[in-house]
Amino acid sequence: MIHRSLPAILLALLATSSRSQVLVDSLQYAGITQNFWGIHVTTDTIFLGADLSGAIYYSDHAGNLLGQQSTGFTFDHGLVRTPTSYLIAQDYAANGAHLYEIDLSGTLLNTWMFPDVIGGHSSGIGDLFPDGNAVWYTMYYPDFNTDPYAYAYRWVPGDATANDTVPLHGEQPYGIAIKGDTLFYVTDNLNGDQERIYAYDLTNEQDIGWIELPDTPIDNDQSPRGMYYDGTHLYLIANRSGGSANAYQNIYIYAFDNAVGSAELHPATVLPAYPDPADDHLTITLPFTRTNGEWEISVLDGTGRIVSRSRGDGQVIDLDTGAWPTGAYQARVTRAGGPPGVARFLVVH
Repeated sequence: MIHRSLPAILLALLATSSRSQVLVDSLQYAGITQNFWGIHVTTDTIFLGADLSGAIYYSDHAGNLLGQQSTGFTFDHGLVRTPTSYLIAQDYAANGAHLYEIDLSGTLLNTWMFPDVIGGHSSGIGDLFPDGNAVWYTMYYPDFNTDPYAYAYRWVPGDATANDTVPLHGEQPYGIAIKGDTLFYVTDNLNGDQERIYAYDLTNEQDIGWIELPDTPIDNDQSPRGMYYDGTHLYLIANRSGGSANAYQNIYIYAFDNAVGSAELHPATVLPAYPDPADDHLTITLPFTRTNGEWEISVLDGTGRIVSRSRGDGQVIDLDTGAWPTGAYQARVTRAGGPPGVARFLVVH
């Protein structure tokens, strides 16, 4: 089994690349009483595994639910769809969690026990992602109170041991996805951990970096769950539960940089925004540079939904906020003449 180790350098100093993931869209499943966790995405369908009922829900790419399939389980902490079956990960088991395979009508086909891992039995499975005849999975238990706080494993179902191990940051890693030789995983808020998507280079065995989830600066309570990479976009389930919004099921959709799709490492510059709170108008000022160049701005509301996206040039960005509902917002600015920037502000009418 390959057992990788964490480098000692802090994440923020690990690389100088400015390549990034960009949040391009989000889907809300309002009024759903299930907690979506497992996710698998095809060209026309999003498959969502529910943690409470264990049912698999079908959605189109616009977020419209199309139906559901009963599985006979009351959990789904990882979902893989094959042409003829589903793989479903058990959420927790004291003596070793299980991986189940059911056919498309819900009939049980196979059962495997996850192998023992660092710290004991594979008990708390965070998520699954397919890799040929193997699966990658995260572990939220066993976890540890020193770095590395947890691990991800690559395992061929039926084998006695995992064949690869990756150290993870954060005590509650959940969603996992693979893009080429890059492993992505997301961490939930526990003991003050930031909710982040981390990237790890499997070839060079080192951290690439991380990005915060959309409203982490607001309340750090998006409850991230399963992830899936479909070859173009990274999909992340968030069971939103914070004070800035009512509970709902949400999917964040990220696009990758054309080169490698690594996480943004440069800390964002805090940009002044006024007036704050704003009513019908907001001005954001960029730091002066010899040439400010073109900029692109995306504004997200408290739910992580993009409410505005525009481009321009110069040092001043003017936004019309009159039609935006009262609430907390975050503006993200990328520009040719400097590092990325972020402005956080309120809109009050």
